[in-house]
Amino acid sequence: MLFKKHTRRIATDIAGYCLLLLALLTGWLPGPGGIPLALAGLGLLSIHNKWAMDLREYLLKHGGKVVHFFFPKHPIAQWAYDIVAVALFIVAAYLGWKHAAIWQVSVAASAFFAAVFISLMNRERLETYRKRTKKTRNTQT
Repeated sequence: MLFKKHTRRIATDIAGYCLLLLALLTGWLPGPGGIPLALAGLGLLSIHNKWAMDLREYLLKHGGKVVHFFFPKHPIAQWAYDIVAVALFIVAAYLGWKHAAIWQVSVAASAFFAAVFISLMNRERLETYRKRTKKTRNTQT
C-alpha cells in the first residue's frame, strides 16, 4: 500500500517535470507554444509540491496583468495592433500562397498564429467572443 502511494507520487512528479521540459522545448513553436504544457505540468506537480501550487496560483491570478500591459486600452495602441495583425495576415497569405521553401511555410504559419493572437487579445475580443457564446448557449437551453 505504501509502495503504491509512493509510486503514484513519483510517476505524477515525473510526468509533471516531463511536461515542463516539453514546454521549454516547444516554446518557440507557433501558436501558444509551451504555455498549456507548462500549466499542465505545474498542475500535476502542484498535487504533491507546495512550491508548484504557489507558482501555479500566482500565474493564474496575475497572468491577466501581462495582457493588459502589452495590450493597453489606448486607442492609438489598439489601432497599431490592428494594423500589425492585418500586415501579418497579408504576409502569411503571401508566403502561404508562394511557399517555395519550407522556411517560407514556417514563417507563414508563425505570422498567421501571431496575427490571430494579436487580433484576439487586442480590444479584449476573446472575452467578447466568450461572453457572446455563453449567452447563446444559455438561450438555447
